[in-house]
Amino acid sequence: MMIDHKTIKIWINLYLDGELAGEELQQFKQHINECNECTKLLKKQRDFIDSIRSLKYEIDSGLDNFKQNLAKQIENFKLGKRTKYAPFVFVASAFILIVIVLFLLYSNSSRVDLTEIAIGNHARQVQGQLPLEIKTSSEAEISSWFYGKLKFNFRLPRYPDPSNQPYKIKGARLVALNNDYAALVSYEMDNHPMTLLVAPSKSAIPHGKRKVKFKDIDFYLDSKNGYNILSWTDKGLTYALVFDFENFDWKRPCIVCHSSGAEKM
Repeated sequence: MMIDHKTIKIWINLYLDGELAGEELQQFKQHINECNECTKLLKKQRDFIDSIRSLKYEIDSGLDNFKQNLAKQIENFKLGKRTKYAPFVFVASAFILIVIVLFLLYSNSSRVDLTEIAIGNHARQVQGQLPLEIKTSSEAEISSWFYGKLKFNFRLPRYPDPSNQPYKIKGARLVALNNDYAALVSYEMDNHPMTLLVAPSKSAIPHGKRKVKFKDIDFYLDSKNGYNILSWTDKGLTYALVFDFENFDWKRPCIVCHSSGAEKM
């Protein structure tokens, strides 16, 4: 089976994130071994990620040193071990700390509650007011359709046994969010509609009255306007899944993202 370059470009990020497996991983490796262009692209992407990680380490190290120095200055100030410039150092350090805190508060305030937006879009989609831009039941087609339209990497998992798949994918579309776009995927399970909304975690946060921790991920559960909603953050993305099952079994709809592993949750 021939794999086109567009698919390989999608798979490169998945490969570097450790999310490529099975037959797709073998096809990817074979293509990389045979294609110089994609090999160079893989190296370029890997070098970029390594540089980002290195920069993050330097920033984290610098922040740790700043915290240690500030704590030391505060302790010296309390003990009266003042030099000629100690008060000025203390004031400057405190000012920098305030700036950092204000920046963090501003960053968090710019993040929207994804659950409210997800419920609104789900209701509009069910009522026919938000038509799908692509209608297909193929995870691969939807993943390819989103490629290049979003500023983040998003790919639907493939169900291990399509012939026994408990849900049906109806299609997908883009949804406006913070002057950008989020990904909306429409499903149907037992004649009940479900909608998955996905956005970068830097732009959106999960929310819910009840929190359940599973495999180091915090899942938030809630019910609003007659809908049930499950939201969480994982690997830089925030997800919100809306459904209207009568019994709020939060594990059941999870199979749209975690395939057959939901029964083990």
